[in-house]
Amino acid sequence: MFSSASYDPEGVLEGVCSVTSERVLVVGGTSMGELASDGAAADEVTLGPAVVAAAIGGEGFAVSSRAVAHASANRRQAGADAASVVDDLDGEHKVMLMLVDGLTREHHEVVRGAYSVLGALVPIVGGCTADNLEYEQTFQFHGNGGGVDLLVDAVVGVGIASSGPFGVGIGHGWRKHGEPMVVTRSEGGEVLLIDNEPALDVYLRSIGEERSVMDDEDKFKELIFEHPLGLSRGTSEDIRVVHSGDAERGSLLCLADVPQGALVWTMETDASSLIDAAAASCRMAVGGLKGNAPIGMLVFDCGARKLKFGPEDLQAEQATMAGELGTPFAGFYTYGEIARTTGSRGMHHLTVASLAVG
Repeated sequence: MFSSASYDPEGVLEGVCSVTSERVLVVGGTSMGELASDGAAADEVTLGPAVVAAAIGGEGFAVSSRAVAHASANRRQAGADAASVVDDLDGEHKVMLMLVDGLTREHHEVVRGAYSVLGALVPIVGGCTADNLEYEQTFQFHGNGGGVDLLVDAVVGVGIASSGPFGVGIGHGWRKHGEPMVVTRSEGGEVLLIDNEPALDVYLRSIGEERSVMDDEDKFKELIFEHPLGLSRGTSEDIRVVHSGDAERGSLLCLADVPQGALVWTMETDASSLIDAAAASCRMAVGGLKGNAPIGMLVFDCGARKLKFGPEDLQAEQATMAGELGTPFAGFYTYGEIARTTGSRGMHHLTVASLAVG
């Protein structure tokens, strides 16, 4: 279950526990927007603020969970410890649902830690909890109907086993803008050199600006949000939000790692493309069900995508997903999306990650 950060989380959890038994596992976190539909009608969507819940269970399902505190002390180990919950499960098909504090940063290390335990056979899907862009404190929820812990700086891992298949989808809706560039020096999420020049200057030149634009902080933030970096990943791109620039070091600061040697582009988009990408993510997830009809879906949509939408666009995105699926879905707008199907990488930004349950 996912709750608007505008609400008192303790009160929300009290309400949840008042109608759930101790046999029911409860996991979730705070968000910067909620997604939900019964899948039956385009007007049955949530524009928030709200609390949304999805119940997964019944014959053929088994679940196990673990919460790992103080994740930022050792992100990779926290991911590995959380992923160990899957070992407790027997089932033909398995998936790991992962929820991470959106302010822990370097979330890719958490995903890599989980991958070190799960390997290539168990997909990982989830999102990073949020707090309406206040960047002060996000919460993760873990417990059962008898009591739910309110956590910070935690990784919540849920192993789900099922007799039916799972499908994972990814879509972002951004397109390349300008010429390809090579990251020639980087340290984690800080890009220092692109094409052997200060990364800040190369980036600004690519979007037709000069350093003087940084004198207007609001304008600069708007520009860098409109033009994230796309990292080449075979036939598509992973998106990296440019959070700020360091004029003294001539660098770009991104919210996730940008590997040295990566081929990158500046990116651009529009509301229509973002909405289409949400539908594409759902189709991709359903396609992974091997012909089975989905019985439900969880959706993790980037909060920064939400900022590009007006109320009508928000309505259209959820209505499009509802029309695409014809089945219930629930989720939230995140500070980062997790979807790993192949390889150790699986951290995304400005993306829609979806999990279809077959």
